[in-house]
Amino acid sequence: MLSIGEGAKRSAIEQIKLLGTNNIRVNYVKLTGEKAEEAEKKLARGLTYHDGQLIRTSLPNVKGVTPMRFVEIEVMLGNKESTGRVVGTDDSYEHVTNFHTAEGRFISAMDVQEAKRVCVIGSEVRQELFGYRNPVGRRIKIGDTWFLVVGVMESKSIKEGKASVIKLRNINKDIYIPITTALKRYTDDDHPEAIEEIAIQVASESQVLTTSEIVKRLLERTHDGVQDYEIIIPAELLAQSQKTQRVFNIVMGSIAAISLLVGGIGIMNIMLASVTERTKEIGTRRALGATEHDILGQFLNETVLVSVTGGVIGIIIGFIMAKGINLFAGWETVISLYSVVISFGISALVGIVFGIYPARKAAKMDPIAALRFE
Repeated sequence: MLSIGEGAKRSAIEQIKLLGTNNIRVNYVKLTGEKAEEAEKKLARGLTYHDGQLIRTSLPNVKGVTPMRFVEIEVMLGNKESTGRVVGTDDSYEHVTNFHTAEGRFISAMDVQEAKRVCVIGSEVRQELFGYRNPVGRRIKIGDTWFLVVGVMESKSIKEGKASVIKLRNINKDIYIPITTALKRYTDDDHPEAIEEIAIQVASESQVLTTSEIVKRLLERTHDGVQDYEIIIPAELLAQSQKTQRVFNIVMGSIAAISLLVGGIGIMNIMLASVTERTKEIGTRRALGATEHDILGQFLNETVLVSVTGGVIGIIIGFIMAKGINLFAGWETVISLYSVVISFGISALVGIVFGIYPARKAAKMDPIAALRFE
């Protein structure tokens, strides 16, 4: 239980940190029904490249603002097709997202200014199209246009599974091109400046909330109050995730406590039965000079030995089950020294607590009555 809880906690933290705890994300929201009709009346254009430029010029204290446009189009090299997605962005993306190139270079300001046909590919795209060959300096076909590969991004570990807190795209499968090239060549005639996301990086986490409020006011004014976007603050997601995790740990701990209580009662009943069966043995030992303390120690040691043995077996089975859950269910589990020590310590404590009563009962027996017991 501890390994499952710790695994879920770490997985959630890793996912959220991929977005950056000192970042703000503004995502496009597709409206439907009455909201969509209201947006049409107000001539709302959704999230646009202009919004990104407005935020950049209006908030000079932010470290970086990068727009993103996602293009669903085939990417080919000969007869090989990539499953990746094309992302139009600018030169600030690398620093805002803390996601850097492993080979070559990233998109430059000149590439964006001149809308050049250059691209940077993710590590998995490299494997799909080039295998182990060096892709830098080669060309790939995006739609009907050839692009020069100028860089390869580093590989990032993306956790996907049932325990996911937020939905993250696999950035290892992205192909990055200049945002101006994406808007020029793969644009929507009805929404020529439309983008899907804006990433904003502030200097420190303490400025995130105030900056997000300013961004909200700016967008409310430019979008005429139409909520065709959402502002996501990873730091708030992290705090919420940790709060949820604490509740989860309390629930898991309660289940474990009930299991321990039942196990402790079982041990106590076994030892009480053992005391009854060995009454004559206790009387004989007392007659030969054993003190109450000796009898108490004998049965208490036996109780602790039973519980500790069960604890060791439980830790081994728990280790196997944790690995099995990881392998077959896809949940991340973390077996830490802390959890092993806690588990072992509690099993020994259960033995002591629930073994005291049977041991005291054995120690308090009248030696003469014990010898006469049938």
